[in-house]
Amino acid sequence: MKCPIATHDIQLNLKHRDWAFKNVGYGPVNPNIEDKVFWAKRADEWATTPEIAKQSRCGNCSAFIQTEEMMNCIVHGIAGDESVDESYAPEVIASAELGYCELFDFKCAADRTCSAWLVGGPIKTPLTSAQKKMLMMAKFENGNKEEYSTGDNNE
Repeated sequence: MKCPIATHDIQLNLKHRDWAFKNVGYGPVNPNIEDKVFWAKRADEWATTPEIAKQSRCGNCSAFIQTEEMMNCIVHGIAGDESVDESYAPEVIASAELGYCELFDFKCAADRTCSAWLVGGPIKTPLTSAQKKMLMMAKFENGNKEEYSTGDNNE
């Protein structure tokens, strides 16, 4: 698997994450602080209660990728291109429970959510053809019309 560029390019990762904050309601900004306004907006958007909306997080979204290969990409990306001690990367990953948002192409925190939340995650095993197609359609529907790629050439 070829690692997504945003797993090791911090500027690109931040650009995509900031786009998600502005365009698809990625948040809350600090998941450790109660944000009633944020959850009320998600609840209104999804026609539910804030309590139920809070159960739809990136960590259980089917666009949240935590395969072994992707987690290795994130580890190496955090450590950088230089051959430095990567022992701190798992601590960084664990503190935010990171994964990769396949819809919007950035490293994502499990405790957040966005308007494009999809039931059925996280993805911890290689994507199936059906999952790839579902994510491709979701990317298109959510305005991310860039070519879908999982990094392999077997699509």
